[in-house]
Amino acid sequence: MTLPYHRMLVEEVLRPLRNRSVCFLPNSGNAGDSLINLATLHCFDRLGIRFEAVGVGANVAGRTVLLGGGGNFIPAYATIRNAFTDFLDKAKEIILLPHTVRGNEDLLARMGRNVTLICRDVESYQHAATHAAQALVLLGHDMAFHTDLPRLLDSTEAAASYQPAFVEALEKAKVDLPALQRKARVFYARHDGESAGRIGGADADISQIFAFGTWPGKAQGAAWALLEMIRTSPPIETDRLHVGIGAALLGKDCVLHDNNYGKNAGVWRHSLRHHFPHVAFKAKT
Repeated sequence: MTLPYHRMLVEEVLRPLRNRSVCFLPNSGNAGDSLINLATLHCFDRLGIRFEAVGVGANVAGRTVLLGGGGNFIPAYATIRNAFTDFLDKAKEIILLPHTVRGNEDLLARMGRNVTLICRDVESYQHAATHAAQALVLLGHDMAFHTDLPRLLDSTEAAASYQPAFVEALEKAKVDLPALQRKARVFYARHDGESAGRIGGADADISQIFAFGTWPGKAQGAAWALLEMIRTSPPIETDRLHVGIGAALLGKDCVLHDNNYGKNAGVWRHSLRHHFPHVAFKAKT
């Protein structure tokens, strides 16, 4: 596994913040975003960064603000755009953790030298570098690669804490886990606006089933449930990016399909193709 390589750029950017206190705005979303935000907390712990979780509207005057990684800085979503709009003229420094970036040209053009944009795919890097001429634009890897898997999955205390919510969520979604585990292959497909169409089956949208919350205190259980589901599943086909990344981290065979605007393809090409051969990509025909 190549985790030191996948973590290197972000750790280099954040290392100067060691023993300092920063503002951290977790990205909202599903269990994939929970995994991203939990991995960010693990990264902060390793680097010795203290943080205060904040939302849009917080008083960040003169402070360093870290915006959680993910796929939110695109026209379809508003969290990261609203954060930049609110914080841009107040914060001393803003660092966007690894993100997919599309659109938002007007906001990118306003960004000054106090902004660092870390992109998680080449297309996002090219877009941000073109439109955010004054900002520092970098190419890194998704924050989920910073997950401390032994810390999360090998803890009997964590399993005891998170197992009841895991079971309850599957029951609520009417998912028969033993039946899924007897299948030769499972399909964990999304059902929202980012879907590019059916991928051959629809056993469960586990990223949505385990959407318990993305903020500290909530992200841990959601990330544990997502990874536990992936860990105990047969080979997987999915169009959920973080089901694919979770499979990469766990060494599970997985076929990743694209979403409706190329996010999955970009991250697979940049972060998965050459380093995690058990995660294949299937393009639309």
